[in-house]
Amino acid sequence: MAEKKVKSIIPDVPLYGTPGNAAGSGASKPQAPAKKNPSKAHAPVRKQAPAKPFADPKTGKITDIESLIEPPPKPEKEGINAATIEQAVKSSNIPMILMIFALIVFGLVILYSVSGPDAYGQFKDSSWFLTRQIRFTVAGLIVMFIISFIPIDFFRQKWVAFGAYVLSLGLALATIALGVGREHGAARWINIGPIQLQSSEIIKVALIVAFAGYRSVIAYLRKEGRIREPKTKTGKIIAHTMIEFIIPIGLCILVDVVILLQPHLSCFIIVAAVIFMCALVSEIPARSWLYGIIVLLAVAIVGGAIAFAVVPAAKRERFMKNYAHVFKRIAIFTADEEELDNEDEGLTRDDTRQVDNAHNALGSGGMWGVGLGNSRSKYNYVSEAQNDYIFSIYIEETGFVGGVILMMMYLVIFFMCLAVCWRAKDVFSRTIATGCTALIFVEVLMNISVELQVIPATGVTLPFVSYGGTAQVTLLIAYGLILSVSRSGTVRPEKKSLKSPVKLFKRGA
Repeated sequence: MAEKKVKSIIPDVPLYGTPGNAAGSGASKPQAPAKKNPSKAHAPVRKQAPAKPFADPKTGKITDIESLIEPPPKPEKEGINAATIEQAVKSSNIPMILMIFALIVFGLVILYSVSGPDAYGQFKDSSWFLTRQIRFTVAGLIVMFIISFIPIDFFRQKWVAFGAYVLSLGLALATIALGVGREHGAARWINIGPIQLQSSEIIKVALIVAFAGYRSVIAYLRKEGRIREPKTKTGKIIAHTMIEFIIPIGLCILVDVVILLQPHLSCFIIVAAVIFMCALVSEIPARSWLYGIIVLLAVAIVGGAIAFAVVPAAKRERFMKNYAHVFKRIAIFTADEEELDNEDEGLTRDDTRQVDNAHNALGSGGMWGVGLGNSRSKYNYVSEAQNDYIFSIYIEETGFVGGVILMMMYLVIFFMCLAVCWRAKDVFSRTIATGCTALIFVEVLMNISVELQVIPATGVTLPFVSYGGTAQVTLLIAYGLILSVSRSGTVRPEKKSLKSPVKLFKRGA
């Protein structure tokens, strides 16, 4: 039997046919298949259909159906806008910023109260020290905010670490050659036109950045496997000790020795303490510490013996005279009443007048003090009252309560900085935060210890309170580095959502 051919009842309608054509081809009237004739209405239109919105102009196909509902947002131009500023503000450590503002304002009030008589006696203006300190503070705050908004990873670059070390060593050498201030026992300042810089303050911050940068580079190279390991065990120990300890610590010791030759003993102690704290948190292996200390001590003993044997006695005596003020301060600190009454000992009551008057001012404030501006010791009984001995005058005017308030402000800032160090995400961030924190609070401890007669006089000022332009700016730079670590160099703790006890019970069941 011959098979019957079934005709299609679906007309050959084009994709974009008109509704009239579709209606004209009813399903009830079967029709023969349309012949391929381009002249008929049902033939595909060769002309290109107008492009649909959000469609490919060539094919007319819609690629993204969501684009029919809402056009795609235009990409925002990179740069500073309201969103980036809001994000930067949200990521900043606002409590730390508020605390440093409070301490600075508090320090300016103290400085004005303490320095008035001395400023009027020298410059006929009781606010002379205050005015200059405000200028330095504004400049320091501007630099602090700029640094705080720079990602901390910017400072880990090799050229930054290398430049910081060259700057620190160059300033130390330039202070010996061109420094002024020998009348105070040490060359500590460099005159650049009308500006007088205290180079040691810049060196402290620069060495922290240099040491942290070196440790960061070594950690990165070791992680990438780009440091070749010797095959023998002895070779590995020597290589690790050299790379991890001797090279970074030795370079810092070189700068510190140059500072000691100025001579500037207090800066030498501060730099040594700060670099020691940086080394503690920079993940140096214990074996490298042990062998490195042995090697450096051996080099120091041998080098000192050679220098003592080669240098003539006359030069050695002239060299030791540069440290006469250091020995005298130690003698004053250890002297008792019998030595002061005996003129053969070389010390008189006048030599200890500064320390004694500062100590008397510290104890005469009582519980509440004599009131701001009412101190008697600041009328030339204590020289340099606005610098080294400002804490004693402050305690005289505000008493024990005022001293506790100031100490509590320092403690709050210290624990805030300690939290940043604890949450640092890597070696570089942790070393920077620890070094800058140590720098600020080692100076706080040394200044207060001198005025409490715990250690001999050192000439270290009280951070953010004592008068000093270079010190104020560089300490604010160090604080800005801590803020930068807090903003971009820490691991944010995850916020754990409180789960329903019913769900926890069901899960446990």
